[in-house]
Amino acid sequence: MTNFIYRLYGSICYLLGLISLMAFALFANNAFVEVGIASGGTLLGAFSIDIQAGYIPANPYLVNIGLIIIFALQHSIMARAGFKDWIVKILPKPLERSTYVLATATALFSLILYWQPMIGIIWQVETPIFRGLLQGLFWTGWLITLLATQMIDGMHLLGIKQSFRPQDPDNGIKNFVTPAFYKLVRHPIQTGVIIAMLSTPDMTVGRAVLAIGIIIYIIVGLYYEERDMIAEFGDTYRDYKSKVPALFPRFGTGK
Repeated sequence: MTNFIYRLYGSICYLLGLISLMAFALFANNAFVEVGIASGGTLLGAFSIDIQAGYIPANPYLVNIGLIIIFALQHSIMARAGFKDWIVKILPKPLERSTYVLATATALFSLILYWQPMIGIIWQVETPIFRGLLQGLFWTGWLITLLATQMIDGMHLLGIKQSFRPQDPDNGIKNFVTPAFYKLVRHPIQTGVIIAMLSTPDMTVGRAVLAIGIIIYIIVGLYYEERDMIAEFGDTYRDYKSKVPALFPRFGTGK
């Protein structure tokens, strides 16, 4: 019965995690919106960063930056070893990662629901071919993130393996490996997110605030993540860090 509960909980968290990530990508890309931003009668469609869903009676900058900070704090604090050691005193260890995924999904859904539109236009690309290229680059960024996640065992990263293997939830994760993308950059998951955040034919003020906030979070978060990696893998990770750039590959620099 306990194993069934673990698997059910892990599966629900896993599905909510995937749905929240897909929802965030659609939200950031102004999904289901007619071409262009509503300046000449064009109507903004549903599920967009530039329309209002939930309403909070406060300054949009304060609300939106606050939502980004909530996500950043949740995503970073819950990933630290000290928090993990604390939470497994309350929850069974096999459910720790699933709970992290559930909290991340909750933070993302909250951001999507309560984000306040800020539709002043910073840039807008009108040429269809360039609009298509930017849209393609947006989805390429998310594809890089997805593939990079799978290269380091995405099922474990999202907690599903732990909940289905409660007797040995940490099996296989202590090995330091650098598959494919990880030979080019140390953090390809975040590389893909940055590409996606900056690739839009319609950069509104709201989209810019989201992109800047997420990029700042990534930079700060990676500082702490790398400290954790050095603490866990020592000189192995220091050597890797000295040879491989953090976010964007070096081309043509020679040895």
